[in-house]
Amino acid sequence: MRSYYIFGLTDCGQYRDRNEDGILINHEVLSEGSYSSRAQQPFITAVCDGVGGENAGEIASDQCLRQLSLISYSSMTDIEREINIIHNKIKQRGVRLENAMNMQTTLCSLFIDEDGNALCVNIGDSRMYRYTDGEIRQISTDQSLAQYLYDDGSIDEFDELTPQMRATIISSVGSVHQAPKPQYVPLVTRIGDANKVDIIILCSDGVSDYVSIDEMQIILSMDTLFDDKIKMIHRLAQRNGSTDNMSVIGLISEDQLSEHDMAIAKRHEREKELALIMREARRRKNADLEELSSSSIEMLRKKFQKNSDEN
Repeated sequence: MRSYYIFGLTDCGQYRDRNEDGILINHEVLSEGSYSSRAQQPFITAVCDGVGGENAGEIASDQCLRQLSLISYSSMTDIEREINIIHNKIKQRGVRLENAMNMQTTLCSLFIDEDGNALCVNIGDSRMYRYTDGEIRQISTDQSLAQYLYDDGSIDEFDELTPQMRATIISSVGSVHQAPKPQYVPLVTRIGDANKVDIIILCSDGVSDYVSIDEMQIILSMDTLFDDKIKMIHRLAQRNGSTDNMSVIGLISEDQLSEHDMAIAKRHEREKELALIMREARRRKNADLEELSSSSIEMLRKKFQKNSDEN
């Protein structure tokens, strides 16, 4: 049975007072900070983003992830039924709570069954990417007005729309107007089967809107520790001016993580050893120079004394 290593982080970002994002890692729901875990198949990991412009987005995303974490997932699970149950619970809670009517959230999730078969389940505009064999591609398709109009041929570029229209999603969990329309994308190969590094990235639009797919590929190809890659994606979204909450999760099979991170760790150890050797060599060289300098001064002193005595 294959194990996976998952690392994720989420925060309110630079300009928001509260975090309407949330992440699910190995049954643990997080709305602030970072978390890492090793998970054995079957399991679910996910990102939720409370819908901006609606009430209580942070409650919707938190409840969605908590309900998702309770699912005993297997290849026999009726995922659509489970999502509709979650959707109805969020909708009903929104009716009962003050100032929470029509609270909604996106959901981008990875389901891995007992045989290691992986499925992307997406609602809204949070995203999933897969990086393998040095290339990255987007697995999910945004369920947004902009994507719909682009696919329909009504627009040629997303920039033709106002920012508000680009941010409008056409499917969500919790809406009182319609049930969600999940997008299901089975991954053709099991994660980690290839000899090359195989990484899954899940993120909210506070990251994907500010880190291009090319930038993400460059970061994931860098020779650095796995956690640091995920942190770098998050930091780059910040530096590129993200005005939204930011969440990102990275997943890799544990055997690939071990090989990759151990190789980097060993190289770092060799670099440290080399640095120590060079430092010691410089210390000895300086010591030898000091000793030589002292000897030379003593010789000159004796020579001067001899000359003085002769005179």
